[in-house]
Amino acid sequence: MIVVKIGGSVICKDASRVIQNLPKYADKAVVVHGGGCLVNEVMKKMGIEPKNLTHPGGLVSRYTDLETLKAFVMAMGWINKYIVASLHALGVEALGLTGADLGVVKAKRKERVLVVDERGRQRVVDGGYVGRITEVDAAKLAPPPLKVLAPLAVSERGELLNVDGDQLAFDVARGVKADKLVLLSDVDGLYIGGKVVPRLTAEEAEALVKSEEVRGGMKRKLLMAAEAAKLGIEVIISNGLADLPIDSALNGGGTHITKNL
Repeated sequence: MIVVKIGGSVICKDASRVIQNLPKYADKAVVVHGGGCLVNEVMKKMGIEPKNLTHPGGLVSRYTDLETLKAFVMAMGWINKYIVASLHALGVEALGLTGADLGVVKAKRKERVLVVDERGRQRVVDGGYVGRITEVDAAKLAPPPLKVLAPLAVSERGELLNVDGDQLAFDVARGVKADKLVLLSDVDGLYIGGKVVPRLTAEEAEALVKSEEVRGGMKRKLLMAAEAAKLGIEVIISNGLADLPIDSALNGGGTHITKNL
């Protein structure tokens, strides 16, 4: 089994290459997608100003109040069905899901979160409708048909929750006991010294998190990749805008994080 995460940057620039490459893997893959830029577009049309939270350690996340959640559900629903419809045109039976469908992804609402304000002070704020994933029902994600999963979960109280797409992909990979997790974004891999690092062990990935050359979401990707690699899942960070991007990643492209070299 492989899990393919189509990052928001790929969705919003050109997901066609990934979609065209998916039929080859339809019988052994699960797809997870993002799409934050479309969420911002929908919010703008709804007259909602996007808000971000900065957490200790530098991670930035979207603040999701109820109105933002509505925009998030609309945008992710459109992306999900766009991918499914595109696969249908290629002769692939696909089923688009949010984590709430069939209770596939359960999460606990983060009622309070620690943030760093504009003055650099740490304080606790309302967590909004963001969830921490607690369970993935892997049996419901196994093909056939090919499952396409949007980053929404359901709480024990029946609340829809925004969950991190990368975290969802890692949790799905663990749940389905995937051999490989392919993270497709708009970069060729992890850059250190101006060059893509082709291979890393889990320990090397953890160490590089402290590097000044590793910024933003890449820090979290490396931490999660190291954790997954220790479980025997090969994680590949690669370019989803390349020709045949899944083939490219599986054939050595991008940065590969494994338990051992």
